[in-house]
Amino acid sequence: MVKHNKGSIKHKVALAYHLQANLGHVLLQDKEIREQLLHLDENIESTWKEMVSIGVVRECSDCALEDGSCCGAGMENSYDEVLLLINLLLGRALCSQASVEESSRYVITRSISDKAILEDGIASPSARNHKKGEAHDSTSCYLLGENGCLLRAREVICVNYLCGRIYRSIEKEKLIHLQRIAGNELNSLFMLEEYIKKRLRGYPTPGL
Repeated sequence: MVKHNKGSIKHKVALAYHLQANLGHVLLQDKEIREQLLHLDENIESTWKEMVSIGVVRECSDCALEDGSCCGAGMENSYDEVLLLINLLLGRALCSQASVEESSRYVITRSISDKAILEDGIASPSARNHKKGEAHDSTSCYLLGENGCLLRAREVICVNYLCGRIYRSIEKEKLIHLQRIAGNELNSLFMLEEYIKKRLRGYPTPGL
């Protein structure tokens, strides 16, 4: 097994895949976790729809093409294995399967985001965002793929950060409304993270 520095993003990604492969099916048998995952996904969708509606996504896309993304190297360090695990439970891939096997040898043995469990399909292939083996840009966040962020559930700073360009381009009242909606997303994420951490304490998992 290739060893990673404890606390590094590669180490935390490996732990997240390890948790998914070994305990994902146990977590998804918990009705509370299933319901909270669906509630979180709905709130995330509401945030994204509002960002599109008021023009935040357009401004960010234009800025990224002109000046480069705000998602610089080091942003990934605020993420822990539990939040990364939540993204796996939501059907997101944190990197290519080849990268996972090469760096950690934690092979995913089953899909724990099965439609038989989550029948509304939040973990369907169309919801996934894969890196296709491209070399990672060392100046960017490790979790940034060629089509944007690989994650569905994100840290507070990634959800709430609004730059000067956005403040100059979009009405203040619209941004305040967006932040209220984003607050619902972050609250539901916090509750799910805390619940999963409590569940994991009963199992001998590495790094937790």
